[in-house]
Amino acid sequence: MTLRRDVLAAVDADRGSFRPALWGLLDEYDLALGRTPTPVEHPDDRTEREARFVDRLRALDDAPIGLTLTGPAYRDTPIVYVNRWFRERTGYPLDDLRGRNPRLFQAPDADADARADFREALSTWSAVTVDLRNRRRDGTPFANRVTLRPLFGDAGTVTHWVAAQEPRPIEGSDAGVE
Repeated sequence: MTLRRDVLAAVDADRGSFRPALWGLLDEYDLALGRTPTPVEHPDDRTEREARFVDRLRALDDAPIGLTLTGPAYRDTPIVYVNRWFRERTGYPLDDLRGRNPRLFQAPDADADARADFREALSTWSAVTVDLRNRRRDGTPFANRVTLRPLFGDAGTVTHWVAAQEPRPIEGSDAGVE
């Protein structure tokens, strides 16, 4: 298993399984995430389900992996929450990200095949893993392996998407550049 896959499974766990999954992540990957955050008040338009996902991602704010929660594709997959690790990596504050589409990270020279794989996953409600070249708020490039996974509601439709991002070296660059 990988941290990326295990974190996504924990986020999508049923109510009674999340905390054991979180503690399993802490032990398995020797993570020191600090405290588990207490639930916070959410905007009135946020559903209980969405609030639960946000609280789960907040519990993983300092995991060494980026986590993004977005709304459904029919609403242009607006960003709902991005964990602290990914916000620090990209240079964006959460308030600048909420409601925007994750395409804002897309570099001008992004891989067309990877983008097509993302579009197909969104339209077929399926998971996908691709390597992407993105950009930070200041325009500097970075690369990451992104796993996008649908989160299904009780009616069997996708209510949200969760993505996990791991740093990758940028092809053709010095070994230390990502």
